[in-house]
Amino acid sequence: MAEKKIQENPIPDGSHTDVTDKQKDVPKLPIIKVTPPPTIPVQVPRLTISSFTKTPPNELYRKLLPALLFILTFVTVMTMLLIYMDTFALGAQQFRQNMTQDKELASISAESPTLVAYVRQLHLAPRPPRVPPPPPEPTPRVAVLDRVLGELHNGTLVEFLVRGPRDATAAFLQRARGWRGVAVRAAPRDFLALRGAVALHACLAAGAHPRVVSYEEAEAGGGVFRSRVLCLPLLTVLLAADAPRAHYTALAGPAAPAALEALPFAGLRLRVIDFRSTDPAARARTTRVLLARNYTVAATFDDGIMYALDAAAAADDADADAE
Repeated sequence: MAEKKIQENPIPDGSHTDVTDKQKDVPKLPIIKVTPPPTIPVQVPRLTISSFTKTPPNELYRKLLPALLFILTFVTVMTMLLIYMDTFALGAQQFRQNMTQDKELASISAESPTLVAYVRQLHLAPRPPRVPPPPPEPTPRVAVLDRVLGELHNGTLVEFLVRGPRDATAAFLQRARGWRGVAVRAAPRDFLALRGAVALHACLAAGAHPRVVSYEEAEAGGGVFRSRVLCLPLLTVLLAADAPRAHYTALAGPAAPAALEALPFAGLRLRVIDFRSTDPAARARTTRVLLARNYTVAATFDDGIMYALDAAAAADDADADAE
């Protein structure tokens, strides 16, 4: 069938020649050679991760040792810092609690030899004056003492006041007549200002046991100075000062009446007790306590009352001492 079709449609002569002539008539275009850009090799860095699994054990330890030492040092320092901060916080809290709460040492008695030795050895110390004091002058209380005791030299005194400078009566007895004794102050600044006497920084305890209390002292600028003060029973101070037979005992402060009530007068002989107070209730209470212990009112002043031991009781004590 194909052959038949070709025979029926023969290619006309000269057609191939016409095509060739047309191709010859087309102008030839110049050939442009395109040169590709040169290829620049790109070097990609190779990331290598060291494999600890393939590292020998000694080399692995050498690489990990600095990191382990750093971690260990950091943990140690932080632990010590936390412990220090906790300890400091607890100490500060305990300090604030101690500064605000009073403590009564109920397990220590007033006549405890340990307490007496502690006060005598660590707190009783003479304080020489910076400059020679002026000549003392006798006071009205000295006249009462001369009437009760006579013009006594080398006596014994205890001056237990809350605040203030050296008492004029005690200063006269010490400088003019050679008396010995102790001056006690609760106010820190007044204690430091005591000169020319054996001084003790303490307050008067109302009971038979020592206490540690907070003491507030007004300052000149209007502020308040707070400190901790040891309050001692009167018996402890008498024993520490070697004055259980004191000729003159001056007391002041709101705790004095209760201190006299708690004082065991057996074995003591306080010849003259000078209670300094302007409170009628405190004066009446002190009078009631001392009258029940063989004392009489020797003199009355605007700022206090002086009590003298009954002559019969004093004579009995003197006979007991002689025996």
